Amino acid sequence: MRFAEIATLTLHDVKNRLAQLAGRAEARGDVETLREAMAAAETLTKLLIYYRSDVGSLALDIDAHAPVDLAAEFVDAAFLRGNCQVDVDCSQAPTLWFYDQALVRMVLANAVQNAARHARTRIAIEVAESDGFLEFVVRDDGSGFDEQLLNDAVGAAVHVTGEGTGLGLRLARRIAEMHENAGQRGQIRLGNECGAVFRLLLPR
Repeated sequence: MRFAEIATLTLHDVKNRLAQLAGRAEARGDVETLREAMAAAETLTKLLIYYRSDVGSLALDIDAHAPVDLAAEFVDAAFLRGNCQVDVDCSQAPTLWFYDQALVRMVLANAVQNAARHARTRIAIEVAESDGFLEFVVRDDGSGFDEQLLNDAVGAAVHVTGEGTGLGLRLARRIAEMHENAGQRGQIRLGNECGAVFRLLLPR
């Protein structure tokens, strides 16, 4: 058995153990341990998906979805409750769009979690159709993205900080680019406009 196969099986085993730990923590009412276990399990899920995309075994499940409904999921998310104001603008959103909802949800959840961690008082989530793309935007009023991250347009560099390895952003770019139609590919765009701005663009 190759190392990659052993590593994959091991990751699945660790995820299962974390799920058991989370279940015991929930039963005890240990909220902090529950959150830590769930966060660790989410990280392992991202790593597994990234690996599958790297070896070409990740297939998209494209179907018609309502972007407005997806955006609404994050307003009442547990990790935002009580932290800051969350504004949603879907006035320019299309009724339906075709994408892999599970993977796009993961990308947006990571973006919103990051925004919640760095926002001072406010997060904004916007959905619109622009130039043939569906655009999800997550803004916060924090200190903005690091310049090194903004200059790394292709995501080639590894940005390891006290807050993580940047796996979420690298996976986001991979998932966005896998959404391709009529010669157009999805994109991730980062910027600073009175705080950090994360954009996910998906082709028609």
